[in-house]
Amino acid sequence: MNLIAERAELTKPGLYYHFKSKQELLFAIMSHAMDFLEKETLAVTLSSSDNEQRLQKILGGHARMIAQEGVGAFTVLVIDETHVLTPEDRRLITHRKRAYYEVIRGTLNELGKEGKLRDSIDTTVATFSLLGMVMWISKWYRPDGAHDPEAIADRVSDLALAAVLRDDRRSDSTATS
Repeated sequence: MNLIAERAELTKPGLYYHFKSKQELLFAIMSHAMDFLEKETLAVTLSSSDNEQRLQKILGGHARMIAQEGVGAFTVLVIDETHVLTPEDRRLITHRKRAYYEVIRGTLNELGKEGKLRDSIDTTVATFSLLGMVMWISKWYRPDGAHDPEAIADRVSDLALAAVLRDDRRSDSTATS
């Protein structure tokens, strides 16, 4: 709490003026992370009618977001610390995470109907696997490393699409990007 107060340029009592408990602060941080995720990724679902492009934009946006300096820590909190929240706050965050998951799974289901998925892809397993691939970036990415957030987003979304799409059904834009 001392470090958070210091970074927020507040005193610790000042921080507790705004947040009555650590759980309330954690919920605010997780809500902010989910807001940011939805803004960066789910907004593209409205702008893309092509399911393949939608999936690429969602996963690329998520990867880019995590690779931005300081944002990867939000991902770790939302993944690893939800159990600490009050039951009501946990329900709200879990609901938002589930809605995000369902957008990706729904997009995969649509790709399956279009005949673009590899044979025998289970969209539930694929969704969790793709999300795992993207969220793991928070564990290994370093801003001073060889790749910037844009390059990470491109490479991870290309790998993700290659994992689920049939080679003969991938559009030229994703097969060569």
